[in-house]
Amino acid sequence: MSATPDTDSNPAASNTGIRRRTRPDSSGTGTGTGTDGGSASASGGGGDAPLQDLDTGRRRSSLRRKEFPWKEFLAFFAVVGYVLGYFYRKYGVAMFVDRSHFDLKLTKEEWRELLAGQEPTICLIGGPHRAGTTILWKAVKAHPEISGFGNRFETGVDESEGILIQDVYPRYGIGMENIMKKNDVYLKKMLGVGQYALAEEEKVHLIETDRRVTEDNRAALLNRFGQHWNLTKPVWVEKSPPTAVTSRFLQALYHAEDGGTDEDGGGDYGGPPHVKFLFVTRHPAANALAHNRMVGYGSHLTLDKLMRNYLQVHQYWQTDVPHLRNKPMEVRLEDFVAEPADHLAKIYDWLGVDASPATVRLVLDERLGETIRKDVNGKYRGRWCDDKSIGGEVDEVRRNAINARYGQAIRELGLGYDLEAWCDK
Repeated sequence: MSATPDTDSNPAASNTGIRRRTRPDSSGTGTGTGTDGGSASASGGGGDAPLQDLDTGRRRSSLRRKEFPWKEFLAFFAVVGYVLGYFYRKYGVAMFVDRSHFDLKLTKEEWRELLAGQEPTICLIGGPHRAGTTILWKAVKAHPEISGFGNRFETGVDESEGILIQDVYPRYGIGMENIMKKNDVYLKKMLGVGQYALAEEEKVHLIETDRRVTEDNRAALLNRFGQHWNLTKPVWVEKSPPTAVTSRFLQALYHAEDGGTDEDGGGDYGGPPHVKFLFVTRHPAANALAHNRMVGYGSHLTLDKLMRNYLQVHQYWQTDVPHLRNKPMEVRLEDFVAEPADHLAKIYDWLGVDASPATVRLVLDERLGETIRKDVNGKYRGRWCDDKSIGGEVDEVRRNAINARYGQAIRELGLGYDLEAWCDK
């Protein structure tokens, strides 16, 4: 067998342009031949040295590219941690854990027995949004014998409104305004504060015959609310503005034990719990401008829409009153802040708890934890009545149009409010 010829002795191989490279010898001088017949050692460093350096450089570059991006990683988690921390400080653990995890676990039979044994009074506070439901609720629940929900951190919802933490009846899109106010579907359905009462009546004005009036739903609602109440106290209070349009439904729901309603959906509701409604209202012009502050100026809530919503809330509320077993108490925010002690004494007495002057002063001076502002409408009256050149928001033409369109309907509500006369004060 003959040896394989190299390119110097094989013209065919040489003509292909193939260069053969041999490994350097152990002396480091390097050997090898090429088509030029010269010695690789003539360079003095071996023909492979530049290629070896190139390979080493590529490996180093590859290692540099694969280094973990610690700075970016830590920066990302710092931002995530800040955001999560912000929402935790604001809404507590409910922001991250399903509410049902904290529900009480009583069966409907156990609730029936508990309610019959304790005979609690359940006070439900409602009225237009921005009408003073929150300050009234805080003052009521500050009584030593009354239990109410905790603050936003404890409940996980703004203003600690019960409607926002339950799953039994509709929430009317409340709490979604700033997210959905530019969504056409949301707006057409009349959802959210300032307009929810303008949706179809069967979706808004819930009454006794609603299919959701069941004892199972009562147990579900009480298990959800019960985690926020001290059930050993004689009065439990819950606040949600839409209670003003759902009072008949809620009365029936809290009395939904088997046989508690007749075939028409009505009932005497004489047994426990004793459900009482506390309604609060406010001057319609101040109420409308307060909505703008809440949802944002230039939003979907026009003055016309806010006035119509205000009227509809009150009309549903007043239509329902004859159907309520216990006569509700109605309070105007302006009257309450002017004489809070007198009004609280009346409310406490109505609820059947200590209404002595000493207890009322204890609530206002210590337990409430904030000062009740007297002139809650002053800045809104200025914005409604003053000319735009001195800080007003509603020009005379617009104001007169609103007065002409809604003034009579407002007076007919019997609340003592007059749109036109408001600027005369």
